[in-house]
Amino acid sequence: MKNIIPILLMLFFQIGQGFTFNLGGTMNYGWILAIIYTIAYIFSSRLFKIKEFRYISALYLILFLLQILAEYMAGNSFQNGVKGVAIDVVSYASFFFLVSLLIKKPNLIVWAIIGTVVRMLIFGKESESSAEEALAGEDATYLKFFLGPLIVYVMLIISVFLKTKMFTYIYMFVGLVFVVAGARSLGLITFLTGTFVLFVRFKKTDVTGMLKRYSIPLLLVFYGMYVFYASNVMNGNISAGNNYQLKDSKNPFNPLEIIKYSRTDAWIAVAEFTDKPLWGFGSWADDPGLKYHLMMAKLTDSKINIDAYNGGVVLPAHSVIFGKAAYNGIFVAIVTFFIIFFFVKRGFLLLNSNSIYMFIIMYFLYSLIWHSLFSPVGHLRDSFPLFFAFIWVCWYYESNKKQIQ
Repeated sequence: MKNIIPILLMLFFQIGQGFTFNLGGTMNYGWILAIIYTIAYIFSSRLFKIKEFRYISALYLILFLLQILAEYMAGNSFQNGVKGVAIDVVSYASFFFLVSLLIKKPNLIVWAIIGTVVRMLIFGKESESSAEEALAGEDATYLKFFLGPLIVYVMLIISVFLKTKMFTYIYMFVGLVFVVAGARSLGLITFLTGTFVLFVRFKKTDVTGMLKRYSIPLLLVFYGMYVFYASNVMNGNISAGNNYQLKDSKNPFNPLEIIKYSRTDAWIAVAEFTDKPLWGFGSWADDPGLKYHLMMAKLTDSKINIDAYNGGVVLPAHSVIFGKAAYNGIFVAIVTFFIIFFFVKRGFLLLNSNSIYMFIIMYFLYSLIWHSLFSPVGHLRDSFPLFFAFIWVCWYYESNKKQIQ
């Protein structure tokens, strides 16, 4: 029974996130479990005997206090301010809950991913597009937000039990297929994950040393692959629903140009931050006079229907770090950066690890970096706690020379 309870808790946490309800903002039963667990065990937890855990907990506390101050100084509404602070609270509670389970049984990560797969299958896709449209190259949304992640999660589960070179090649091939089909970021992360596992596990390569010695040649190789991809898109040899982003960009052979075009609301967050650098606009504040939406439209040479935004529209901020900067100013952004950097650094320290969970570690690490730069602030609450917890637990085992099971 003692072995079953942690599994049930992990499954409930993951699947329970699909059962949402309104509590002044979006809430779900998974987060409720994490909050209750944290309140019940935080003052008696032995985790605080670990120096690094005390450090990251202190950073979260500073973030919480600065967030409250920033919401007040920005003059944000009470409801929006509470939503902003709630992200930090739920993020830490989820992190505490997950670490408490994983540090005792790291293999619970498999059940966490199984729970995620079950949740996706129960609650379905987030878009109205279909698999047929994705395969026909008409719309990549279904692939990017449902089918692609579902396939990756299933393959991550398989990777724990199937540690062959052929599986690694298949994993890398799937990543390339995603890129061609229009799920570029997911495909790149998947391909890089497989590539690093291939070098570490089968080529016995010192990846850290390789990156230091051959960083420029590797960048040139990846740029060459990007040029090959972009050329085939421009020639019509590759068809995907979001190819218009490349075709409409001023210089499709400049990767920064396509990122600027496809992640305009991440770029625009920098402009928002420079306008109010100290305390920001406040979480989920309205875009004043649609200023930043109009700037986005100008950047992509597109048009917006102003009449459609008569009721107001939230400030665009498609980046965890720069979104925090735009919403809550420089101090909150700095602490958020240090929290993320704490885990990214430990992820890179695991590059040469021989862990059976190498696929999961690398996928979490690259996803963490990507979402920090180009995904909404809500990822700090939604996906980051699992990334944080598992990377930290694996690093803790590795640094203490313990065999992770």
